[in-house]
Amino acid sequence: MEWLQDDVVSDKAVANSNAKPWKILIVDDDDSVHQVTQLAMKRFEFEQRPVELHSVYSASEAKEKLQSSERYALILLDVVMETEHAGLDLARFIRQDLQNGYSRIILRTGQPGVAPERSVIRDYDIDGYKAKSQLQSQDLELIFYTSLRAYRDICMLQTHRYNLKRLIKAISTITQIGDLVEFTSVVMEELKLVLNMSSANLYIDAPKVFGICQLDEKLQMIEGEVSGIHLFTGSGIDSIPKKHQEYFLRAKQTKQNFIAEDHYVYFHHSQKGLDSILAFQSLQPVKKEAQQLVDLFLGNVVLTFESLLLANSIEETQQLAISLMGGAMESRSKETGSHVIRVGLYAKLLAQLHNQNQAYCDKISLAAQLHDVGKVGVPDLILNKPAKLDADEWEIMKQHTTKGWEILKGTANPVIDMAANIAIDHHERWDGAGYPHAKKQQEISLEGRITAIADVFDALCCRRCYKEPWSMDDAKAEIIKGAGNHFDPNLVALFEAHFNDFKQIYLDRPE
Repeated sequence: MEWLQDDVVSDKAVANSNAKPWKILIVDDDDSVHQVTQLAMKRFEFEQRPVELHSVYSASEAKEKLQSSERYALILLDVVMETEHAGLDLARFIRQDLQNGYSRIILRTGQPGVAPERSVIRDYDIDGYKAKSQLQSQDLELIFYTSLRAYRDICMLQTHRYNLKRLIKAISTITQIGDLVEFTSVVMEELKLVLNMSSANLYIDAPKVFGICQLDEKLQMIEGEVSGIHLFTGSGIDSIPKKHQEYFLRAKQTKQNFIAEDHYVYFHHSQKGLDSILAFQSLQPVKKEAQQLVDLFLGNVVLTFESLLLANSIEETQQLAISLMGGAMESRSKETGSHVIRVGLYAKLLAQLHNQNQAYCDKISLAAQLHDVGKVGVPDLILNKPAKLDADEWEIMKQHTTKGWEILKGTANPVIDMAANIAIDHHERWDGAGYPHAKKQQEISLEGRITAIADVFDALCCRRCYKEPWSMDDAKAEIIKGAGNHFDPNLVALFEAHFNDFKQIYLDRPE
């Protein structure tokens, strides 16, 4: 495909007297035909590019030459050479065997009364059938102009098609990313590819890319450069660099794309009312013919950027709501909100150690914070009783697992659905002696088994209305003692091997 791009005329090629020539192949067993053609056309130019004439004297020699890396815009092909149909066989070879649909073919014959079959002209994409007597300069110039123009247009069409495929692939790559840092990095790489689609002879670099979006009265900014990726969130325009401010304000005012100094700035106003720009620094000017392709790419990039920011905003709101809900439950039982946050962090760490994927680990860090949400249905007198509960009170307390399940189930939200599993499973035991359903081993959800360890460990380390806090070493020993009866032994082994990491979570967020 690169040779097709080489044959697309660029501004640089037009301005350069040493521009790459159009290569013409003359296939004829008559030496005089070569001489006349060379003499008549040696000074010919098309779009300020000269022609370079190559001569071969048989179809077999032409086959060998055509299988090399040389690419020919036009082939002047004699019909009768080694055999009466040597030229036609070569045309068939070019189109079918070499799959070359780009080079233009003109058939020439010294026997004008013997024309090739119409099917040959049609099936092998022959541009013309001329008698060798038509070798005057005027006739040859007309052939060269029409053939080279057709070849140029085919090359441009194929290059545009190729570039469109690359653009679609680049956009597809961008839209599948869910992380802003990775998104910025990939945008930088894919942007370079898009910029260079329109330049066959000059490498265009984009050493810096940044995007700004105004979301919920805050300015969100990403910036990628050679030194790394940077993310900013600010409450006002003054929170971002001055030059970036100027570009953003100008784009908002004009609502247009523009080029400023060495930056290309793309503006987008979404149906949701978001104003965004995506800009990149280019060490070479972006040509007009490239801007349409670049704008198409940047338009999709900005949409993905805005979607990521909106998704992050929703996720942050969800995280805050879950933490507040979990903390509210703990405050009813005279416990601090730090407990539920720590349980979420322990659960995430244990899931990571268990080689769960990132999505699972992120979900459990939130879902585990709602493990005791069912306590909303437990009376305060039972919840905060400073002594051991009697049998009736204990039965009421145990109902918080099923109440939590009833509150959280069936939401179609993956985090809340996981929280429902945790609510009903975190008091089940590995040996089947737990509640509410006496599940055992793998019958208990993984998130329930993980949260059981996280909850018990933190509860032992904390002061409760009915007990004093245990030391972390004593709490660790209790968890280890419960391996194979209370807790999943594989998870306990991971907890024990990485205990210092669990200990650090507690120390970072003490009561």
